[in-house]
Amino acid sequence: MALVIGISALMVVAVCGSTLYQSYHQTSLSAVDNAKNVTLVAQRAISRNLEILSLSLDTLTYRYQHPLPVRDLSENRRQAYLFGGTANARHISVMAILDADGKVKASSRRRSDETSPVYADRAYFTVHRDSPDVGLYVSRPISASLGNELKVVVLSKRLARPDGSFDGVVVMALDLAYFRELFAGLALGPDGVISLYSDDGVAYMRIPYRESVIGSDLSTSDNYQRVKSMLSKDDGSFFSHSRHDGIKRLYTFRRVPNTSLLVFVGYAESAIFKDWYEALYSVLLSLAAFTVVCAVLMSSIRQEFRKRVSVETQLNALVRTDGLTGLLNRRALDELLHATWERCQRNVTSTFSLLFIDVDYFKTYNDTYGHKSGDKALQEVARAIRDNLPRNTDCAARYGGEEFVVLLDETTEDGAMLVAIRLCDAIRASRIEHQSSPLQTLTASIGVSGYRRDRHRRIEDVVNAADEALYRAKHSGRNCAHL
Repeated sequence: MALVIGISALMVVAVCGSTLYQSYHQTSLSAVDNAKNVTLVAQRAISRNLEILSLSLDTLTYRYQHPLPVRDLSENRRQAYLFGGTANARHISVMAILDADGKVKASSRRRSDETSPVYADRAYFTVHRDSPDVGLYVSRPISASLGNELKVVVLSKRLARPDGSFDGVVVMALDLAYFRELFAGLALGPDGVISLYSDDGVAYMRIPYRESVIGSDLSTSDNYQRVKSMLSKDDGSFFSHSRHDGIKRLYTFRRVPNTSLLVFVGYAESAIFKDWYEALYSVLLSLAAFTVVCAVLMSSIRQEFRKRVSVETQLNALVRTDGLTGLLNRRALDELLHATWERCQRNVTSTFSLLFIDVDYFKTYNDTYGHKSGDKALQEVARAIRDNLPRNTDCAARYGGEEFVVLLDETTEDGAMLVAIRLCDAIRASRIEHQSSPLQTLTASIGVSGYRRDRHRRIEDVVNAADEALYRAKHSGRNCAHL
């Protein structure tokens, strides 16, 4: 029963462990899918707005290269024609046209009396000057005194002459507050983050917002190195600790098409597995209770088993023990004698001896003192026999009535005679009164027989020899031993 409970407990633990593992795995997959959906939403929103802004730059290019056929066009009307309402759009800090030398040809913010700065050394200019196939270029975050709250990124496109040669660039400064407002509307849960990086490790935006992060280079961080190894797939996911706050998160990234920008979403591991941990604690609590119950059951079963073993031992002892004297009974003696005989047949060096004991004048004792006193006398005789056996391996049994047999294992006839004399003396020394006996005290006669291989063919031969020796002891005056 205890084994069944133990196996059942192991099966329960195995099933619970497997279920928890599958649940953990499924929770992780669901979190990855959710994070990918969020990055997809942000990616499409950014991509769509960049397409709109790119079209605005294309419109500015067209209008610059195809001016209105009016000679006396005022500055205000010219500005309105070039930039229209786009320049006043939210988060667009400025739009401008730079010529082939990097000088400002037109600007949505510059007045005619301002000195024209030169931007020929800026990356958003040189990249188009050196390569005609760049398309829309998004610069790193830069600081600009344009009245904007945050840093800006410059979007630029190439201007080309009819022969394809470089003719300058059209640029647009986009306030990074655009990305902050876009990301702020996404639900990320406790300790969740969403960020925008370039594929070379430059930070454009992070929510929760940290000004120190904007424009920083994270290309040497461990997280970026993991991202770099997965950039060929344009998206990916992994668990890692943040270098900013040390929180472990599930990070999922996705590339914005046709740009160098990557959208990152990070869900805190503690938030992802909150429900799973609650289930884990419930299962562990249930398993603990189950373990306690199993322990109690197994303890009860063990106690019952011990009681059963004890009862069986007691029953076995009762079956083998004489109820009056406490010595072995006739059945146990027969089993012991046959076992000893079989051992001696297997081992030619083994031997044994028997003592056949009979209480003298016991019938007259019963007649004189009664059967109850006779039973007490037999108990005293049994105690004297048991207490005076020289070894623990020597066995005494009640053969029947007032007769007893002692088996002396590995004992010669001479040694058996010494034990027999000792037992005679011990029984007489008990001083059990017997007025019908010539000695006025209870005594016993003992027949001694040793196993002789040349004469004895059965165990019964040894017993009969001891019985014959007892008969001679009786006829020799009793209270003696005869070999």
